[in-house]
Parts: sequence; C-alpha cells; structure tokens
Amino acid sequence: MDFLEPSCAARSLGPANDLLTTFVSSILALHCNISNPDLWPPDHGEDALQNGLDDYDFIVVGAGSAGSVVAGRLAEDTKNRVLLIEAGGDPPIESEIPALAWYALGSSIDWMYPTRTNGLSCLGMKNENCFWNKGKVLGGSHATNGMYYVRGNPRDYDNWEDQGNTSWDWNNVLQYFKKTENYKGPNRSSNHGTNGPMNVEPYQSPKLDQYMIGRAARELGYNKVDDFVDGPYIGFGFTDGTLQNGRRITTAKAFLTKDTPNLHVIKHAVARKIQFNRKLRAESVSFVYKGHYEMKARARKEIILSAGSVESPKLLMLSGIGPASHLKQLGIPVIKSLPVGNNLQDHIRIDVFMKLKYKHRMNLDVAILDSIFNQWVHRNGTFGMAGFDIVGFVDTDGNGYYPDIQYTFLPVDDASLFGANMKPHILQSLKNQIDPSDRIFSASVTLLRPKSRGYVRLQSTDYRDQPLIFPNYLDDKDDLRRTVRGIQKVVELVNTPTFQDLDAELLRLNLPECVSHVYQSKRYWECYAAHLSNTLWHPVGTTKMGPSTDKRAVVDSTLKVHGVKGLRVIDGSFMPTIVSGNTNAPIIMAAEKGADFVKAEWGY
Repeated sequence: MDFLEPSCAARSLGPANDLLTTFVSSILALHCNISNPDLWPPDHGEDALQNGLDDYDFIVVGAGSAGSVVAGRLAEDTKNRVLLIEAGGDPPIESEIPALAWYALGSSIDWMYPTRTNGLSCLGMKNENCFWNKGKVLGGSHATNGMYYVRGNPRDYDNWEDQGNTSWDWNNVLQYFKKTENYKGPNRSSNHGTNGPMNVEPYQSPKLDQYMIGRAARELGYNKVDDFVDGPYIGFGFTDGTLQNGRRITTAKAFLTKDTPNLHVIKHAVARKIQFNRKLRAESVSFVYKGHYEMKARARKEIILSAGSVESPKLLMLSGIGPASHLKQLGIPVIKSLPVGNNLQDHIRIDVFMKLKYKHRMNLDVAILDSIFNQWVHRNGTFGMAGFDIVGFVDTDGNGYYPDIQYTFLPVDDASLFGANMKPHILQSLKNQIDPSDRIFSASVTLLRPKSRGYVRLQSTDYRDQPLIFPNYLDDKDDLRRTVRGIQKVVELVNTPTFQDLDAELLRLNLPECVSHVYQSKRYWECYAAHLSNTLWHPVGTTKMGPSTDKRAVVDSTLKVHGVKGLRVIDGSFMPTIVSGNTNAPIIMAAEKGADFVKAEWGY
C-alpha cells in the first residue's frame, strides 16, 4: 500500500512525531481494550488439577450460545454451585471485530466438521464436502457468526406446540426472547425487551448498496419491513444484530461475568462420557483438560448438555444413549435406546454472484484505513459488520405469510473468499471476474424449511474422533424445486430497473457439469444448486423434542432426556423442526426457557 512507503514521510521538527506517537499509542491501547482477557471468566482448570473438584449442583457442558445463558442464569442464585465445561478458550480479537469473523474459519477456534456427501449437493465443494464451521471457543458459534438477530416466524413455534410440545407456542416463547434483549434500536415495540443482559441494535454500516437492494425488491412488489419481530414477515428490510457500539456481543460476554464465585468455568476441556447410577440418574461427567488430564466432575442435581447439534448427540451416544443397533455395533453398553442423532436439519444456502458498476468509488486503501480507525476509535464503520444487514423473506408458494426462502447479501472481496470451500477451478473462475472498478456481491438463497433429513453417528468410541455427519441436503425433490425458485427471484432482482441502471449482471462460474443445460434455465439452476449448495451453519434437531409417544423424540417439552434422570439437552439440537430464519436468537430463547425449567424443578 502506497501510504506505508517510507518515502512519503517528511522530516519533522518534533511535535508532529510526538502527535503521531500519541496517536499510535492510543490505537494500541484501544486494541488491548478490545481483546482484554479480563472480559472473560478465569479458567478453573489449573486449580482443579492442584486441589481436585468439589461436587456441583449443576454441570453445563458447552459455553456456546445456549450453555453460557444456562450457566449464567443458574449461577444467579448464589446457593447453586455451577460448573461450566468448554472445549475452547477465550475468543481472539478477530471474533470481537465483526468484519474479521471470516478468519475464524479453519482456525484453532473452529471445530471444522467434515460432512458426507449424498451425491445431490455440495458437488462444487472441495472433495464434495460441505464443511461445518462451528465455534470452539467461549461463546461458541456466537463468537464467529454474522450476529443477525432473527427470531423466526411465529408459526414455527405454534407448529412445535401442535406437535405435542406444551408451552412452546409463540405467545409462550416471546417472553424469553424479550428477557435476553437490551434493545437499542428504533423499533421500540412491546415485542422487544430493554432490560436484558445482551445488547441488540442496528448495524452501523454503510447503506448505499443495501438501499439499492431494498428499492429493487420493492420494484418486484415486496414490502419494506421495519422490524422482523413485529408485524408482516414477508419482504425486505434491515435486521438488528447482537452488537454493542460496533463490537460483537455474545452470550458468553453477556452472561458469564468474571466475578461470580459460585460459577466455575473450565476451558480447553472436552467432555468424553456421562456416568449413570443404577437408577439411570446422570451422576458425573468425565472430561479431558488441555488434551492430557483426565478429570471427573459430579453433579448433585442435573447435568445439562449445551454442546450443540453435533457434540451433544455425540456425547450422548458415547455415554450409551442412542440408537441401540449403532451403539452395539461399536461395543458401547446401551443405557437407553433413543433416536439420538436423527432428525438433522440445516439451512442450505446457494450463493449467486453479481457485479455492478458505480460511477464514484473510494480509494480502497483509504477506505480500509478509515474503517480500521472507525472500528478502533468510534466502534463503527465497515469493520463493525460481517456483511450487509439487509435481509429478505420470500414466500415462493404465494401464501403471503409464511416465508420459505431467506436472502442475505455479502460484499465479495478477498476477506469474504478467505476459507472458501469451492473447488479451485470454480473459485478461480469467480476471482477472474472481479475487477476493482466493479462492485461484486453475492445473494445467498437460503431454503428455510427443508424437508430433507440427515443424521449424525459416531465414527468410533474415541471421543477425539469427529462424528460422521450426513446432512442429506436436497434429498427431497421439493427442496430442490423451492431452492431453484429462490434463485430465479435473484435473477428477477438483477433485471429490475434499479440494478440495470448500474449495469448489473450475474457472474457465470466454471461448472463443466452444467454446460449441457441452457444457461439460466430451470435445469441449469438445478445443476448450479447441486454444485454451489453449502451450509449456512444452522444444524439443529439431533435430539428432537417431543412427547414420549413420539418415537423420533429424545427430550420432552422440558428438555429432559426421555427414560433417564438428571439429564437435559438445552441447545439447538432440541428443535423438532428448524425455524424460518437464523437460529442463534431462537437457541438463546430456548436457553432462557430451559434455565427456567431447571429452576422450577428445584424450587428456585
């Protein structure tokens, strides 16, 4: 970059150098403030190694979106002794700065789960494998995601109630969404909470591109939505995020206060087995600390799994709770035969790329410097966002009230392509079409309510081995049909007057398997979807909630595991069906509700 060339520096008489030194020192001090280790609770592991572990009232496995809430809420009663076990450590500074979240992909804080192909999806990904990037860090995937605060559609929750899950309808869950929120946005309706521990506010992001997208959507007849938690749900609008002054807020930051003496957090601790007594009560958790030290913690009251839709079913199966035939095949004694790992659902996404031309563009180097300065000093600017905050919810079947496709948009640059999993020839064909004079971005077409179901199984009895994940994307033909209709809506968007005024055009990728189809025909888009399909990192459902009469259920409506005592699962794996939107806010809601279930059980 030219501004870093030493030849640009003129001789100084002194004051200018002093001012520059002061400026740099201030920036470094702000850097330390952003990544201050005092933000996080201390690691109790070393103390436990030296002095052993006492018994706890509650043990929570996993300090992600759900586990941080559960542990924090249970520890509010100082009579409770709570242990929180987390496989990762403190978040790095990149997770604090939203625009740098991409650099978490494939890093030390990423579980990086490989998945197994079904021959119908992910064909354009390396090894035909849609990797699942999930956070292995305090805050879990909330420390690495796009921070969208989207609750889903009220009908999602009413459907859960209709499946026999008492108290999970929209009117009952709304209070738990509000309980977490400290809402700072302009839409101050009664459906928002303002006294919770977690900030929710609009993104501080440039709006030029996004207003253009919104105007084009209105040209297609879609309404502007002011607030996706209140009123009409079909249309385009700006979503809020879990942010505070341009910095990421996770449930770990909001709920795990440093000075909570009755809450112990052990970091870098991977749970490997739950032990049960003869009455099938969960008594203890065995875990490995820092990869070497075997430890065991005992729970007087309950053990709560909040390790996510992969690790929670994995731990259950390693502990003898799961499909009996699978456990016997691996030589694991069966404690309780339940359909653990089944009912896997995820939001599949297909990225469609486009370019536009603007008459005026800021010098890129200057823009980067400006964004860095604004993020460090003012806590806003483009480094305070992970993408565009405009989203769209569309009903391709025309019922007008229940969306089946979600659109998100992302500027395409080297950062957003960092860690891209596309096969090299496809990725290179995209990079070859990126011109600095153009504006490139992607429209992610997300299928909201897939009919396809996958499953998770153990690879072995070794806790260190990643499980086998079969997402089965596009396994149901109706999923492909609705996905293609969602892509065709993007084509319509590009052809609107607003986009055409900017010479908008789709980028054609190098997909040899699709060249036999007429470009942009239905068959072409089916082929495109099969190759460009990827995960939106929203896996849920692997410990399905349902009554005991539901043969597919693992937990009941209070999130207790069927057939055993003292064990609950409180994370996204409980969802009977996936919600119509990003999953983080619903998972946090469920954690609030689940914590209240636990408190009610024990008279708190």
